[in-house]
Amino acid sequence: MIETTTLTPLGHQILEHWRRHRPMMVEKLAKGNQLQQAVFAAQELTGNLLYELTVVQKMDYQPAWEIATREWAFLPDENDQPQLSFDPATLDPHQPFPAISV
Repeated sequence: MIETTTLTPLGHQILEHWRRHRPMMVEKLAKGNQLQQAVFAAQELTGNLLYELTVVQKMDYQPAWEIATREWAFLPDENDQPQLSFDPATLDPHQPFPAISV
């Protein structure tokens, strides 16, 4: 299990957002002892995508932030979208980025 000390401020924002907007998902991940790992993976993927969009693809920061955080970090509310297109328990910090057109 990854300790919470490895979470960046973004990781803590993700965890707080998930707790507020996806409490059933958080409970399921916590029961499976996968919550910290999923948050860490979302943190790393989000940061890496933000870097890719801003530094490599030269996108302005704000639109890049919106895209990057929408993918894995600031997920929609469970009432609005009960099912995600991915399982947070299987996030891998090294998985490829989704196809994003800039």
